[in-house]
Amino acid sequence: MQVLTALGWAEVSERYVPKRPSALRAALGIKGKATAAAREAAERCGALCGSFREGADALRRLTGICVSVSKLRKMTLSFGEACVAAQETPAPDARQYPRRPAAAVTPVARTLFCMADGGSANCCKADTEGVEGKDGEAGTRQIRAAVFGEYAWLGKDGRPVPWAESFSYLVSGETIDLVTPLIKRHGLARGSGTAPRMLCLADGEPALEDALRDAFPHALFVNDFAHASDHLHACCLALGLKEEIAAREFRFCRGLLYRCGAESAARRLRRLHQEKLDASPDALRNLSYLEKRKDNMRYGWFRKQGYYIGSGHVEAAVRVLVVRRCKQAGMHWRHANAVRMAAIHARYRSHHKAA
Repeated sequence: MQVLTALGWAEVSERYVPKRPSALRAALGIKGKATAAAREAAERCGALCGSFREGADALRRLTGICVSVSKLRKMTLSFGEACVAAQETPAPDARQYPRRPAAAVTPVARTLFCMADGGSANCCKADTEGVEGKDGEAGTRQIRAAVFGEYAWLGKDGRPVPWAESFSYLVSGETIDLVTPLIKRHGLARGSGTAPRMLCLADGEPALEDALRDAFPHALFVNDFAHASDHLHACCLALGLKEEIAAREFRFCRGLLYRCGAESAARRLRRLHQEKLDASPDALRNLSYLEKRKDNMRYGWFRKQGYYIGSGHVEAAVRVLVVRRCKQAGMHWRHANAVRMAAIHARYRSHHKAA
């Protein structure tokens, strides 16, 4: 038979013994007619290149291994399926860091953080038919992503400086009720039960907030500052003020939001513009968004205590894990395959002990 090796295809023969595992296959790590080294090279090219055709070409040029596009696709997606399955039972992953980060200046209590967000992948009709979107039937399906990390230092600007090797990622294409226990299992594996402090941070999506609160009821929850600023900006624009006055009001209120919190900004808008708020449902709706979440938007206090107030890590993770590979022009995935590809990227970017 032919076996794919790190040197290309090779003819291999072995003696067949009924009901006895092959010693040759075990010694070479052969699975799916490929050795472990060949599989790893193929899977990396299939996942990290822009398309499976590009991956097959890169594999041939870099390693001399020639495989068809369909073979590479099958190998990559099979590995992705294994990555998705491995996420369901995370191993204990409490980490120690012998060195402090280069940018570290001020020590702070060691903090485990979890950030969650969602991205979308262009999917085939079979997976979007009957699924409701923003403007009728959906053309994409959502993939949830979460990132865990740790820090115990702040930088010169007072912002957290995480250990680079502390990050681990997970993805899921399931509904939010199934994502919650998955996030919880990964948090427990990372030591959420014994961490001196834990922070959960997400945008204003209620489902994500509920999922993180259910997974880690003991953690401090923070709403992303950028999303809060967006609602504040929309509120100021909807007041009916002149453009320059509205812009000036927003800048002042955004400063209050950053230095103090949502309660101070909302109190000022109520005091100065109550009549305009009553006359504008849109302005009132955006202000109510801030008032309902004021406890999650005490940004002045959060910064003094050394907590994150922005969800940049998970937003970058969504771009890298989902968007960059699965949302290119002309691509249409089966939803399960898009999740598998994202799971491969999550595995590669997570700093696992065995990696």
